[in-house]
Amino acid sequence: MSKEEVRDNSKRICEKLLADKAYQTADLIMAYYPLGNEVDCREVIEHSLKADKKVALPKTEENNLMDFYEITSLSDLKAGSFHIMEPKSVCIRIEPETYQQKILVLVPGIVFDREGNRYGYGGGYYDRYFEKYPDMKRMALAYKKQISEKTLECLPTDVKMNVIITEDEKIDVNNR
Repeated sequence: MSKEEVRDNSKRICEKLLADKAYQTADLIMAYYPLGNEVDCREVIEHSLKADKKVALPKTEENNLMDFYEITSLSDLKAGSFHIMEPKSVCIRIEPETYQQKILVLVPGIVFDREGNRYGYGGGYYDRYFEKYPDMKRMALAYKKQISEKTLECLPTDVKMNVIITEDEKIDVNNR
């Protein structure tokens, strides 16, 4: 996709997300910083911070694990593993098991199907994270071009998304 397509489609996806009840009622938004042509959700991050929601982004740890760290602005980020922008070491790790508010996790990926299956970049970071926290609301942000009409072949350890938002539709996997 061209830079203009990425910008325009990301904007439409973000607008749908900001209007969604799951976003509006969440107190903590666990987002990601876009890499390459991923859906650019920086608008959502900025909106969340201005709306006094807590915002956390992922950071890779030792042993191929990932945790989320709270940020107060995009300036709290630096280039980390795989050249992905991650929270700086001064940021505080979010402990979902002790967090009593509503959490929404925004998830990137390469391809998704209508059953909520997801192919990421093959590292399994999100799958291992969600294995620890299976009840978290998982919302994928994807372009309509990333939705496969065929069911993806997945491993038993692959965690499904609850909802997928594209520029054209909301796929509510839980209510299919």
